[in-house]
Amino acid sequence: MIVSAITISSNALILLGAEPIASFIDGSTGATIASNLYESSYQSMLATHRWRFATKKAQLARLSMPPPNGYNYAFQIPSDCLYIITPTTADYEIYGSLIYTNDTSLQLEYIYRVSEDKLPAYYVKMLEFFLAAQFAIPLAGSIEKGSFYSGLFLDQQRKAKFADSTQRPQDSFIDSPYVNIRF
Repeated sequence: MIVSAITISSNALILLGAEPIASFIDGSTGATIASNLYESSYQSMLATHRWRFATKKAQLARLSMPPPNGYNYAFQIPSDCLYIITPTTADYEIYGSLIYTNDTSLQLEYIYRVSEDKLPAYYVKMLEFFLAAQFAIPLAGSIEKGSFYSGLFLDQQRKAKFADSTQRPQDSFIDSPYVNIRF
């Protein structure tokens, strides 16, 4: 099965007892709710955690215009950037879609919007529960259903974060003479 914004939204609607949708513009109440809430919900969930599957590194191109604020160089933040994890410099400021720094080059690690067909299953299930919680009140008028799916979302989010965190080896411990002297 190919995962898409429609299939994820449809599954969330089915969880609430609604009919599945074939598109965001099919005229149903579920499609209207999903079309208005899906994208912001999806991007919000991506930007709230350092998901390994949604992480990119990029060497940024330096812009030719000099920054107006005392820094020497300006760099354009990538257009697909949702959340900056770490630039390779400690001395920087962000203004709009630009990063200002005195470094001549800049590498950026960031969260980007992953195509739905590339999402891992643990994230898809978490997003379905989150959307069901978001859709519950406007679709079913039920705070209880919203609370129920919020609980399922939080449980699945915990599992998803664990699964995602195991995609990268742990950082090794650095030898510390202060610890060694105690033994």
